[in-house]
Order: sequence, then C-alpha cells, then structure tokens
Amino acid sequence: MVFLAPAFVLFTVFVAVPSVRALGYSLQKWDGLSTPEWVGLENFARLFKESDLFLVAFAHNVFLMLVGGSLVLGIALFFAAALHRRVRGAPLFRIAFFFPNVISSVAVSLLWLLLYSTTRFGVINSIAMGLDAWGRQWGIDLIPVELPFAFLDSKYLIYSIIPMIVWSGVGFYTVLFLAGMAAIPESFYEVARLEGASAFAQFRHITAPLIREVLVVGAVFLIIGSLKFFDAIWILENQWPTRDSHVLATLLYQKVFSEYNVGYGSAVAVLLFVLVFAATFITLKLSRREAVEY
Repeated sequence: MVFLAPAFVLFTVFVAVPSVRALGYSLQKWDGLSTPEWVGLENFARLFKESDLFLVAFAHNVFLMLVGGSLVLGIALFFAAALHRRVRGAPLFRIAFFFPNVISSVAVSLLWLLLYSTTRFGVINSIAMGLDAWGRQWGIDLIPVELPFAFLDSKYLIYSIIPMIVWSGVGFYTVLFLAGMAAIPESFYEVARLEGASAFAQFRHITAPLIREVLVVGAVFLIIGSLKFFDAIWILENQWPTRDSHVLATLLYQKVFSEYNVGYGSAVAVLLFVLVFAATFITLKLSRREAVEY
C-alpha cells in the first residue's frame, strides 16, 4: 500500500476526479466562467439533433481505426515475422522501425507537414511531379490529378493521415509482436522444418496461434489510440479543424477551449469514454478463447 499510495493519489487527483466532474459538466450549460445551469441530457441530445457533426467526427475515427489500424497491424506483423526469422541486419531494422516512436507527435506532424507541402520543400509532391514528367515523355499519364496535390486540404486530410499513422505506429507494434514471438520455443520450429512445413505454414500454425493474446493487446491499443486521435489533425489544420477533418477529440477540444461550450464538450468526452470502453470490451469478449499453453 505504501508503494501504491503515490500513484493512487496522482490518479485520483488528475484522472478520477476530473472524469467524474466532466460527467457533471455534461449535464450543465456552462461557459467555464459564469454560473452553471442544469440542463440534464440536453447536451447529449444536441450531439445528434443540432447537426450531424458528432456523427461525422465519429465516422472519421472509425475510418482511421479500420484502415489505419488494419495497415499498422498487418505491416507490423509482417516485419515482426521477418525479423523473428533472423534476417540479415535485424538489429538495425528494429532500431529503424522503432525510431518514429521516440519522436514527439508534434514533431511528427510538422515533419509530414513538410513532406505534404505544395512548395519546393514538399518531397511527396516533388516525387509525384518527377514521375508525371517522366511518364509524359512516354505518353503515359501516371498521375491523374493536378499537381502539386493539396494533401493537407481539409477534404483530403483524413486520408492523408493514414500514411502518417502507419509510419509512426508500425515500429511499436513490430517490437510488441517480436516480444511475443521471442517467447515461443525454437524447438517448435525445428520440428516443423523437419516435417517439411513452409515458412508460411510455420507462421500460420505456430506463430499466429501462440501470439494471439499479444495480437489482441495490439488491437486494443489501436482502438483506443484511433478513438482518441488528436495531435496531427489539430496541428495540420492550424488549430481549427473543419467538418471534413474533425475527429471526436478535436471536436471536444474546439468546443471547450475555443467556443467555451464546456457542457457540450464534456458530453463529447463522456461519449468518447463510453465508446472506448465499449470497443475495448467487445474486442476482448470476441477474442476470448482458452489460452494456448506451451
């Protein structure tokens, strides 16, 4: 209890108490300065009645979770399986893959801001224009859009975020899956090789079943991260996202700290908590099986 006390006090003061107060604010009309006015569930009703902005923001979160999350898990699993087979230069690859995780999210956003730029500093547009020019020499239209392309336009930002999510997230999950694979006895693979099993068959029948719990943990992390996604959009939209680029966290922040609508923002926060809890619970429930022992 002595060792737990500091963490318990900090959690209570900075997490538990503010969370309970946010639930109270969600039932009030308050601008953060004047006297709060009790309105009951009116703020929650406004999320669905006044406009569909909340549903649009939620749809963007789901898109990031399904598309970005699927790519991150798939690529990370492939890299982890390759590194687990001790490919040449594996230690160097581990460092390279994990490097984006040691960079702050703000720095990552600024880096991709430059990569997507429509000026001469925009690496991606420069490469695209070079390919387009080369294709036109041979009479081929390789890039069927006008260049430079405005990747950071609000209409395209949610899609442009996907490569950033993959680049910054794959390394962490690669290391996570590698840790699970390292615990599998090598004797299993030796027997499989003696039986003539291919590399894919070994992965399918040995690796995947034995790291299943690690995969579930990775999926839960991605669900939580996708529903709480905030930094990149807030920075790339110059702190004022639009209907085309809002996610739940940016909608919450804008309502509370820009529009001073604390009640509405708190209602978004409460629903965000419910969504994260429900998604996590359902994922764990659907993936529950008897643990594989070895």
